[in-house]
Amino acid sequence: MGGCYEGYAFVCGYGCCGFFLSFREQIVENYDELFTQSAGDGGSGFNLSASFGKKWGWYQSIYGLTGGDVSRIDEITKIPLHQCLMWLAFEKDKNDLEAKMIKQSYNKNI
Repeated sequence: MGGCYEGYAFVCGYGCCGFFLSFREQIVENYDELFTQSAGDGGSGFNLSASFGKKWGWYQSIYGLTGGDVSRIDEITKIPLHQCLMWLAFEKDKNDLEAKMIKQSYNKNI
Protein backbone atom coordinates (compact mmCIF):
# COMPACT_ATOMS: atom_id res chain seq x y z
CA MET A 1 0.00 0.00 0.00
CA GLY A 2 3.00 2.30 -0.43
CA GLY A 3 3.63 4.35 -3.49
CA CYS A 4 1.50 7.43 -4.02
CA TYR A 5 0.11 7.53 -0.43
CA GLU A 6 3.47 7.80 1.35
CA GLY A 7 3.70 11.59 0.95
CA TYR A 8 0.25 12.15 2.41
CA ALA A 9 1.13 10.52 5.73
CA PHE A 10 4.08 12.87 6.07
CA VAL A 11 1.98 15.95 5.28
CA CYS A 12 -0.85 14.81 7.56
CA GLY A 13 1.62 14.17 10.34
CA TYR A 14 2.65 17.81 10.39
CA GLY A 15 -0.92 19.03 10.02
CA CYS A 16 -2.17 16.80 12.81
CA CYS A 17 0.69 17.91 15.04
CA GLY A 18 -0.24 21.55 14.39
CA PHE A 19 -3.89 20.82 15.15
CA PHE A 20 -3.00 19.05 18.40
CA LEU A 21 -0.72 21.85 19.59
CA SER A 22 -3.35 24.45 18.73
CA PHE A 23 -6.01 22.42 20.57
CA ARG A 24 -3.70 21.96 23.58
CA GLU A 25 -2.90 25.68 23.71
CA GLN A 26 -6.61 26.54 23.60
CA ILE A 27 -7.35 24.10 26.44
CA VAL A 28 -4.51 25.48 28.59
CA GLU A 29 -5.66 29.05 27.89
CA ASN A 30 -9.34 28.36 28.64
CA TYR A 31 -8.61 26.43 31.84
CA ASP A 32 -5.44 28.21 32.96
CA GLU A 33 -6.25 27.76 36.64
CA LEU A 34 -5.78 24.02 36.14
CA PHE A 35 -2.49 24.27 34.23
CA THR A 36 -0.58 27.22 35.70
CA GLN A 37 1.02 27.88 39.07
CA SER A 38 -0.66 30.54 41.18
CA ALA A 39 1.36 33.16 43.07
CA GLY A 40 0.71 31.51 46.43
CA ASP A 41 2.09 28.13 45.40
CA GLY A 42 5.75 28.80 46.13
CA GLY A 43 7.86 26.75 48.50
CA SER A 44 8.44 23.07 49.06
CA GLY A 45 4.70 22.28 49.17
CA PHE A 46 4.45 23.17 45.50
CA ASN A 47 7.47 21.02 44.65
CA LEU A 48 5.76 18.00 46.21
CA SER A 49 2.54 18.79 44.41
CA ALA A 50 4.34 19.30 41.08
CA SER A 51 6.16 15.99 41.51
CA PHE A 52 2.87 14.22 42.24
CA GLY A 53 1.24 15.89 39.23
CA LYS A 54 4.11 14.94 36.94
CA LYS A 55 3.90 11.31 38.00
CA TRP A 56 0.11 10.92 37.78
CA GLY A 57 -0.82 13.47 35.10
CA TRP A 58 -4.43 13.25 33.94
CA TYR A 59 -5.20 10.35 36.29
CA GLN A 60 -5.46 12.75 39.23
CA SER A 61 -8.15 14.70 37.36
CA ILE A 62 -10.06 11.52 36.60
CA TYR A 63 -9.71 10.52 40.25
CA GLY A 64 -11.14 13.87 41.33
CA LEU A 65 -14.08 13.59 38.95
CA THR A 66 -14.91 10.09 40.18
CA GLY A 67 -14.85 11.21 43.80
CA GLY A 68 -12.33 8.45 44.46
CA ASP A 69 -14.73 5.73 43.27
CA VAL A 70 -12.84 3.45 40.87
CA SER A 71 -16.09 1.95 39.58
CA ARG A 72 -16.98 5.34 38.02
CA ILE A 73 -13.88 5.66 35.78
CA ASP A 74 -15.66 4.35 32.68
CA GLU A 75 -18.62 6.64 33.34
CA ILE A 76 -16.44 9.74 33.82
CA THR A 77 -14.24 9.15 30.78
CA LYS A 78 -17.32 9.24 28.53
CA ILE A 79 -18.18 12.82 29.59
CA PRO A 80 -17.07 15.55 27.11
CA LEU A 81 -13.63 17.04 27.87
CA HIS A 82 -14.82 20.65 28.25
CA GLN A 83 -17.52 19.62 30.71
CA CYS A 84 -14.90 17.83 32.83
CA LEU A 85 -12.41 20.70 32.67
CA MET A 86 -15.07 23.28 33.53
CA TRP A 87 -16.04 21.23 36.59
CA LEU A 88 -12.40 20.88 37.68
CA ALA A 89 -11.77 24.62 37.17
CA PHE A 90 -14.86 25.45 39.26
CA GLU A 91 -13.77 23.05 42.00
CA LYS A 92 -10.26 24.53 42.09
CA ASP A 93 -11.52 28.13 42.27
CA LYS A 94 -14.05 27.16 44.95
CA ASN A 95 -11.40 25.38 47.02
CA ASP A 96 -8.96 28.29 46.65
CA LEU A 97 -11.64 30.75 47.77
CA GLU A 98 -12.58 28.60 50.78
CA ALA A 99 -8.90 28.26 51.77
CA LYS A 100 -8.44 32.05 51.58
CA MET A 101 -11.56 32.62 53.68
CA ILE A 102 -10.34 30.14 56.31
CA LYS A 103 -6.91 31.79 56.35
CA GLN A 104 -8.46 35.26 56.72
CA SER A 105 -10.70 34.03 59.53
CA TYR A 106 -7.72 32.40 61.26
CA ASN A 107 -5.64 35.59 60.94
CA LYS A 108 -8.46 37.69 62.46
CA ASN A 109 -8.64 35.39 65.48
CA ILE A 110 -4.92 35.61 66.22
